[in-house]
Amino acid sequence: MHLLTKGFMEDYMCWYAHGELFVPDESMEEQVVGSTSSASNMHEVENENSNPYRNMVMDATRMSEANVRECPIVEEEPYADAARFFDLLRDSDEPLWDGCTNHSKLSAVAQVFTIKSDHGLSEAGYDKIIEWAISILPEGNRLKENFYAAKSMMKPLGLGYQKIDICPNFCMLYYLENAEMTECMTCGHSRYKPRTDGFNPFGSFAAPYSCWPVILTVYNLPPGMCMRPEFMFLSMVIPGPSSPGRNIDVCLRPLIDELTQLWSSGALTYDISRKQNFVMRAALMWTINDFPAYGMVSGWSTHGKLACPYCMENNKAFTLTNGGKASFFYYHRRFLPHNHRYRKNRKDFFVGRVENDVAPPRLSGEELFDVVSEYGEIVFGLQSGKQKFPGFGLTYNWVKRSIFWELPYWKTNLLRHNLDVMHIEKNVFENIFNTVMDVKGKTKDNIKARLDVALFCNRKNMELVCDGSRVAKPRASFVLDKNAQLLVYKWLKSLRFLDGHASNISRLVNTKECRLYGMKSHDCHVFMQTLIPLAFRDLLPKGIWDALTEISHFFRDICSSKLNVDHIERLEKNIVETICKLEMIFPPSFFDSMEHLPVHLPFEVKVGGPVQYRWMYPFERLDIIVAMTFIIKCFYFYFNVFN
Repeated sequence: MHLLTKGFMEDYMCWYAHGELFVPDESMEEQVVGSTSSASNMHEVENENSNPYRNMVMDATRMSEANVRECPIVEEEPYADAARFFDLLRDSDEPLWDGCTNHSKLSAVAQVFTIKSDHGLSEAGYDKIIEWAISILPEGNRLKENFYAAKSMMKPLGLGYQKIDICPNFCMLYYLENAEMTECMTCGHSRYKPRTDGFNPFGSFAAPYSCWPVILTVYNLPPGMCMRPEFMFLSMVIPGPSSPGRNIDVCLRPLIDELTQLWSSGALTYDISRKQNFVMRAALMWTINDFPAYGMVSGWSTHGKLACPYCMENNKAFTLTNGGKASFFYYHRRFLPHNHRYRKNRKDFFVGRVENDVAPPRLSGEELFDVVSEYGEIVFGLQSGKQKFPGFGLTYNWVKRSIFWELPYWKTNLLRHNLDVMHIEKNVFENIFNTVMDVKGKTKDNIKARLDVALFCNRKNMELVCDGSRVAKPRASFVLDKNAQLLVYKWLKSLRFLDGHASNISRLVNTKECRLYGMKSHDCHVFMQTLIPLAFRDLLPKGIWDALTEISHFFRDICSSKLNVDHIERLEKNIVETICKLEMIFPPSFFDSMEHLPVHLPFEVKVGGPVQYRWMYPFERLDIIVAMTFIIKCFYFYFNVFN
């Protein structure tokens, strides 16, 4: 609203008020932003900072050095949290005693803490060392006198948290008015259960465990900063060992309460540039998650024939007679222009059928809110049974009214839950590669698929051939023969990439077994956008290679950091034709929901912007860092305590 009424600040090329380092040039030397807060005297850049403990305070409190310049006029005393931050900054600069040049008040305590941690000192041992150190230091030194005082000083640098108990069956939280309860009000499970098993990180790591971190990232930052790990906040950890499923709403209750408070009443915050306290308000823009989690947070089940959260009940997906799974084959021609030649094709798609329907409508947030408001409450919990509304799986796929609808602004958001391009691209690539390379157990072109081809398609050359007691599966035109497969794997084995572009894919290739092992999401990303056109050129018929190249270029273009509206609209049109071409090539079993979702990706790009700010890569990297840190700490604890 501020931008709409007052416009953007003139000549605001460097986002210094949002944390970006300000580097003045000659044309800006004479510009003055204000008498006490001009850009030239507030945001001068120091190329080197000789105090690492000041940097430690900055990292722990997620502040920028460029925004912490002393101002000659203090307009208002900072509130409690901001005051603690400035106290730590003073401690990082204040010498341990007058005239000391080697240690500050903060650095001395931090280094003694490190010694205590590395060598397993007790608190009593720590206090004895400090007592001896104070006796040999000059009079008037500022070293904290004992462990308690030092811990109180260092506490603001740690990560604070609130532990909230939850029923093991995900029925309820022991939270707010239920905080003092001792058993679940739904299933009667006791809140407290004695445990006799010891700490064994080796055994626990061998068993499957699903832990759900909830991470918030700030978009009110320059584009190059908002997806960096230092600006991501671990707001909640939902423990396992199993997935909460639709019961995730129970776990998200504290987060939704805080988001509602941030929108309605806000939170007291200190503005370092103006030296003033102000009430900060914030809104949740959208959620970023993989497709199964999409169903958990949105309330629309992403399984079955109605899996698409955009087409909803207005789709033509069907269950394969022999494959037994939902197929989105014969569905995408309705997205084509009304006079497109593919609409009248009775031979190459679903045999004997033409397409006269138009694309399904895309409901707005207000329309969806009216729909979900008609459904009643459900009882959460793993023991509450399968609660389905009448018509589930036939006319709709709603399993609940998501807790996110409680946010007062949620229905006005143009984009509420993102389709994750990372996982969609990975699944599309794996289906293409495994089918073209005829990977045993993973190809979509199996015996059941050929039986369904005979039922739904006019492709005599792909039907099974019965020879007495034997059934032969003719090689399809989109499948490489054994020699061509070996040629591709040898080529992959010889590949080398520039540092930072991709991992060493050659080490994932087993030429003896003709298999790829351990492909990560980013490996699939590089292969999909770069290698598919190269790997299959001259090995596949031109029409098939053209279609695969088009889908490769679509993901390359949709992942571009610079897009304009005309380009996006062209992608939105071309992807429908590309998927229709794939329908004329591959069997119906090839087309699960992942092959359909690319149709909706251009719309999300138009509404939400580049995918680099809306996909899972940054968060999965952060999850790996958190997981590895946890594992290292577990092993450190085991060897130092039990050994």
